[in-house]
Amino acid sequence: MNKVLSIITLYFAFNFTYAQTPEMGIFIGNTYYIGDINPYRHFNQQDFVLGGIYRNNFKNERIALRINFMYGRLKSSDFESGLELQVRRNLSFRSTILEIGPIIEVNFFPYKLGQTDTELPKFGTPYFFGGITYMKMNPKAEFEGEWVELQPLGTEGQGTSQNSRNPYSLSQITIPFGFGFKVNIAEQLAIALEYGMRKTFTDYIDDVSGLYPNQTLLAQQSGTLAAELSDRSDNPEGVNNTNYGLSRGNPNNKDWYAFTGFVLTYRLYKTTSCPTW
Repeated sequence: MNKVLSIITLYFAFNFTYAQTPEMGIFIGNTYYIGDINPYRHFNQQDFVLGGIYRNNFKNERIALRINFMYGRLKSSDFESGLELQVRRNLSFRSTILEIGPIIEVNFFPYKLGQTDTELPKFGTPYFFGGITYMKMNPKAEFEGEWVELQPLGTEGQGTSQNSRNPYSLSQITIPFGFGFKVNIAEQLAIALEYGMRKTFTDYIDDVSGLYPNQTLLAQQSGTLAAELSDRSDNPEGVNNTNYGLSRGNPNNKDWYAFTGFVLTYRLYKTTSCPTW
C-alpha cells in the first residue's frame, strides 16, 4: 500500500510540473471477470462500474496522465455457464472492486481538448493506455438469502491443518491496459469509449483456486458455514461421497477483470489565448 501511495504522490508532482490541461470526469460502464467460474467467455455475466477521473494533457498532445478512482462489482455463477461440470460444481460469487491508481494514455494522433471543428486536426483520436493500480476486493457468496464474506471462512482450508497457506489478501496490485477513442463535444467537454483489462496477481477474486478440503475436518476447525460454502455440489465425485482432494479450481491461472464504458471529462478552465490548431 505504501508503494501505491508513493506512486500516486509522484504522479501528482509530475503532473503539476509538466502538465498543460487538467480535466475531471466520470466513468460509467460495465464489468466482467475471467477466472475459475468464468474461464473463457468475455463480456459474460456483467455488472456495473462507476468512477472518477482526473486527467492532465501534455504539450506534445500525444500523451496524457490520469488517475482513476473506480468502484464496481464482479459476479459469476457456475449455473450460468451452461457447462455440465461447472453446473455440478455449483459455485458462485459476487465481489465489490475498489481501484485507484495512475494510468498513462498514448494518443494515436495529436489531440487537443477544446478543438471541436471536425474539419480540423486534433478533434479526436484513438488511444491506448497502461498503468499500475491498487485494487481492493471482497468476494461473497449467497447463503440462505444473505451475502456471506468468503475470505474469513477459508473455504479451501487456509489457516487450518489442511492448508498451510494464510488467508489470501483482499488488497492487490493490478496492471490495467486497453484502448479507447475520445472526441471533443464542446470547448471544455470531451467523451470517450474505453475498454480495458486488468491483470491481477491473485487467483481468489472468486474465492476459488485449489483443492476441496475435508469438509468434516474443515467444519471442526473453521465452522459449519465454511464447510457448507466450500463444497456446494449436488453430486460429489470422490470417495465416501465427497469431493475431498479433487480440484476445486485451477491455481495456475490468475484472475482477470475488465471495465468497459464511457468517460465524460470537463476541462477545469477555459483557454485564454488564441488557439493554434
